[in-house]
Amino acid sequence: MLEKYKNILIVIGILIFIVIGTLSYMFIDVQGDVIDIKEEVAEIEITNFYVDVKGAVRNPGVYEFITGDKVIDAIEKAGGLIRSANTSNINLSKKLDEEMVVYVFTNNEIKRASTVINCDTACAVETITIDNCVPGQSGSAGSNSPQSGKVNINRATLSELMTLPGIGEAKARTIIEFRTNNGPFEKIEDITKVSGIGQATFESLKDLITV
Repeated sequence: MLEKYKNILIVIGILIFIVIGTLSYMFIDVQGDVIDIKEEVAEIEITNFYVDVKGAVRNPGVYEFITGDKVIDAIEKAGGLIRSANTSNINLSKKLDEEMVVYVFTNNEIKRASTVINCDTACAVETITIDNCVPGQSGSAGSNSPQSGKVNINRATLSELMTLPGIGEAKARTIIEFRTNNGPFEKIEDITKVSGIGQATFESLKDLITV
């Protein structure tokens, strides 16, 4: 009886062996692919870094980001755009890098610009020349003066304005809002047009500010 089915059993045994071998190979191959994927994911290192967000945003300052964040994320983290902001020269989809500067110009600044130039690779935007001065560099307008140490009330950030005597966060925000809505100050005396800044405050500021 056994002799009769011997050949059939041998064939079945061989087929079972082949099936088991094939499944084992497929399992090892899939497992190898999973390991490769895990290794690739491990190579994508998530790091934390800081970016300086300036200009026509609600809360200018230095903020922390992670790998993969974009310029639009920086603007949102800084409270979003103020009403007069102009993003026509900004690549909102650009990925952020360590020590990058994101500067958002206002409509007035774009309108007054005499030249559009490319900034260095650390920037997320194109910078523009205003009154022959690129924002963030020294010159007759558009920046703080490193020679005099004075604060330029047309360009100073919230934190820079708050270094002035008698100017807290509320008044600093009021100054930024005023120049954004009314254009740059033409002379330092114009700061008295800002609500809450009278002649007495101006007297304490006049030797510390410039336009």
